Amino acid sequence: MRKKIPTITRPDPGYAAGLKVSAPVEPQRQEFTRPDPEGVGITRASEGSELMTPERPPAPHAEAVPDVVERSPGVAQPQSARTRKVDVRVTALERQAAALNASGVNPAHVVRAALRRATRHWQLKPEFVPPRSDRTAKPASWRMRTTVAVDAEALTAIMAIEDPLDVCSKWSLIRGQLEPLVWQEIDKILAELTGARAQSEDPHAPDAANKTSDDG
Repeated sequence: MRKKIPTITRPDPGYAAGLKVSAPVEPQRQEFTRPDPEGVGITRASEGSELMTPERPPAPHAEAVPDVVERSPGVAQPQSARTRKVDVRVTALERQAAALNASGVNPAHVVRAALRRATRHWQLKPEFVPPRSDRTAKPASWRMRTTVAVDAEALTAIMAIEDPLDVCSKWSLIRGQLEPLVWQEIDKILAELTGARAQSEDPHAPDAANKTSDDG
């Protein structure tokens, strides 16, 4: 016959005293290793904590491309983006006065046209050219005054040597380069006017012969 085990319905001090009481065991935090597919390194993270993303190595900087543009030989070098306006005053030479008076065109118009042609493709060079001592024509009405835009860097280079205190007129610093070009253009215009007048007065010229045949 099997012995019946009594059922405990309330705390029994005698029964509880015979039990061994041990300190609660705190679960240990386990660490695991996260694989690193990129080969950067192994990052460890504790269980229950956020996973730390491994830092990527900085990307190598791209090599700076030098700002160099190949220049074709024979091509004029462009001026810098900065320009400076300079007041210029030009007139004809004394030796050109007689031809200007005989051209049949207002001499002031010839000087203006020559200045316009001279500055069309002209670029200031960063070097000082002394003005020429040629004698100019006397009539004040022939003198043309205007404003031209010159390369600021070239003008600064000239001023650094010839006018470091910035007391001279800018026209006196650049006239040695521009004035002779105007005189050359005056000679060219006078030659064109002389050739056109001679052609109109020559009865054997092709245009004159055609005109005569048409009148007949």
